[in-house]
Amino acid sequence: MLRRLERGDDPLDLSIQKWQDIVDCLQKIRSVREFDEDLERGGDNCALCETFPDCKGCPVYEKTGCTDCARTEYYRFRLAWRRADLWAMRDAAEKELNFLRNLQH
Repeated sequence: MLRRLERGDDPLDLSIQKWQDIVDCLQKIRSVREFDEDLERGGDNCALCETFPDCKGCPVYEKTGCTDCARTEYYRFRLAWRRADLWAMRDAAEKELNFLRNLQH
């Protein structure tokens, strides 16, 4: 995904695609152990984090006023993952995806 960023793809579009891939994966699996961890590596594979390393100018920051994706479903997703709660992961991922999509408008 970050290679696409280097080619000039829109970072918000890439982040939306990342979360769509996460949602798609979560819908197909039956256990948290099956989750492809390469899909979600925090800022290490986030086009927005790469583009706005200090969060200033990031559309998530602009909407929430918080750094590090605070006030988004991202942290609820991570907590659900640590707790191996697949249903909560699915819910948080879908909400994060919708949040990012709404930033496009």
